[in-house]
Amino acid sequence: MPSPTTTTAADTTGTSTSTASATCISIAPGKNGYLPPEACGNLILYEPSLGAAIFFCVLYGLALLTHIGLGIKFKKGYTWVISMGAAWELIAFIMRSLMALHQNVDSYNTVYTIFFLLAPLWVNAFLYMTLGRMIYFFVEEKRLGGLSAKRYGVLFVWLDIIAFIVQLVGAAFTTQTDVPVSTIMLGVHIYMGGIGLQEFFILVFTCLFVVLHRRMLQEERLGLLNMEKARRGSLNWRKLFYAIYFSLFMITIRIIFRLAQYARGTDVNNPVLTHEWYEYMWDAVPIFLALLALIIFHPGRVLVGPDSEFPHISRKEKKRLKREKKEAKRAQKEAKKAGGRWGWRSKGEKGRDSIAFESLSGQEDGTVAPGFYDQYHNGAHTEYRPAHN
Repeated sequence: MPSPTTTTAADTTGTSTSTASATCISIAPGKNGYLPPEACGNLILYEPSLGAAIFFCVLYGLALLTHIGLGIKFKKGYTWVISMGAAWELIAFIMRSLMALHQNVDSYNTVYTIFFLLAPLWVNAFLYMTLGRMIYFFVEEKRLGGLSAKRYGVLFVWLDIIAFIVQLVGAAFTTQTDVPVSTIMLGVHIYMGGIGLQEFFILVFTCLFVVLHRRMLQEERLGLLNMEKARRGSLNWRKLFYAIYFSLFMITIRIIFRLAQYARGTDVNNPVLTHEWYEYMWDAVPIFLALLALIIFHPGRVLVGPDSEFPHISRKEKKRLKREKKEAKRAQKEAKKAGGRWGWRSKGEKGRDSIAFESLSGQEDGTVAPGFYDQYHNGAHTEYRPAHN
């Protein structure tokens, strides 16, 4: 092996130093491309375990296959979301296994870092979508806190996407080479902001989830809960709530760990950067346990039947509903103007306009059965009771 030579940080591809006076030692890679912490081009400050990486490949591979199988069994198409979370974790640990064999290859480390850091957001999105379906299934008005069941999922998934984008930008910065430490730290701070956003959204979601839980407990105590639905599945509905609480707690543990890790930046004395087991214990294990809880207490075991999913509306039907909604809104405005100009209108006329507009809005968000407006407009319905929380 050639003798080690000293090189300034400006001549290296490492990112552990930021001043021109700092030095590293040029050393030829050892077995599996291993480079010690003081070597130029070093990517990580420890030798990764191939056995641990393969073990978690197996765990996440089994979780992925199980979630796909349960999604098919229970006919829950939206379970593709949590399957993506398991798939991203699997890809991350495949890259981790390759990195253990080629420790000086930056591309494996880059892919591993991005997929490993972002995979939990898919699990988050699945929980958000499950809340919307639980509201649609259990709550008679199909809305909670002024929002329709369908809009809960849409709102929180979009918030999750925002957190995803922020974290992706931060992760992209942290995986760069040939850049000063200030750039790496910028990425660290952006990523920390992203996971902080993620945790804030989790806390808001948890509060709403508690509201739904308490409401259902109260309705059950008063005999108002639809027990036919509550007992339709093979799992008690309370256990699904507990599984989701547990999963949220596991994700929160992982977020706290990441905040603690990145709070010290690129400090070489940071034990998280020099000991591999921290990432396994406080990131890989909690997310796997969250996936496992959602396998054992799968939403498909509680949300059973055609009314456990949002009604499917074709793209053509959505366009028609939007067009008719605009027309109804325009007619409502014109009627108000005419009423102000020529005198008052009867309550019945005002009510019909309001019903037409609200029924079209309800069909869009799933709280009113498709086709209600047509039936009402043609005189098939004589009474309409809009859903209010």
